[in-house]
Amino acid sequence: MIEIERKFILKTLPDETPVGVTILQGYLAHDEQREVRIRQYGADFFLTVKEGSGVKREETEIAITSEQFHALWPSTQGRRLEKVRSVIPHGPFKVEIDRYVGDLEPLLIAEVEFDSIEECEAFVPPDYFHLDVTEDEAYKNISLAIHGIPDRSSLKYQIGALPYLFRDGHLHLVIVTNSAQSRWIIPKGRQESDMSRQDVAIMEAMEEAGVIGTCLPGLRTPCHLKGEMMLYIYPLKVTTVLKKWPEMEWRKRVVLPVEKALKLISDPELSLCIKKMLPRLPE
Repeated sequence: MIEIERKFILKTLPDETPVGVTILQGYLAHDEQREVRIRQYGADFFLTVKEGSGVKREETEIAITSEQFHALWPSTQGRRLEKVRSVIPHGPFKVEIDRYVGDLEPLLIAEVEFDSIEECEAFVPPDYFHLDVTEDEAYKNISLAIHGIPDRSSLKYQIGALPYLFRDGHLHLVIVTNSAQSRWIIPKGRQESDMSRQDVAIMEAMEEAGVIGTCLPGLRTPCHLKGEMMLYIYPLKVTTVLKKWPEMEWRKRVVLPVEKALKLISDPELSLCIKKMLPRLPE
């Protein structure tokens, strides 16, 4: 079937919003034009393939059993989201309001489906709709599941890399000092407009820590550092430790067992955020 839909951010819920249904959603695979997801919608389970982007997309959905859903669910690790969906009327249309849970809270998104492009373009949003994000890739559910809530200004957050490797079966972290060599931190930097967050993390790890590696698909955590901007941390599995790197003259670097590395890190909030990620790092 063809799905014609517009998507809007809400600032607040309208007064008449009813109690909603919980949705668990995870993605099995995706690329620029296609995504394959599984979903638990209340007591029902579905596997869905969506193709295309923007207002008009093709959608194929089949019902699956609870057993099939739970057998596939582990394969969506790092690409999941949870939300509560309520449906309210607006003229002849149904507005689906999603209240996101967990890391995506307090994001509120409204979706409206249409029978034709003409009907879609003529739609007049209600007053409680805020911003139309139909064409914004950052607000696609797959992007939200992997990257979290997008920040509209690169000045408001940083991207950090958590380089790690295993030696003799033991987890080690790569940490660096700040440029003044007064504190131990992880490599980090500002978001680049023409780069993905993962690519920024890979770049900062190479420039500041002299390591080359790959970011783990779907793994990231937001970290609120006191007195600093939001930091999004991406684990980076190290494949190469360089002997020379761009910032080696003004930063120190160490590769330490995880317990020793955490003791060196100066910011307790950063240390806590890293600890929360450790169980999710595969060897």
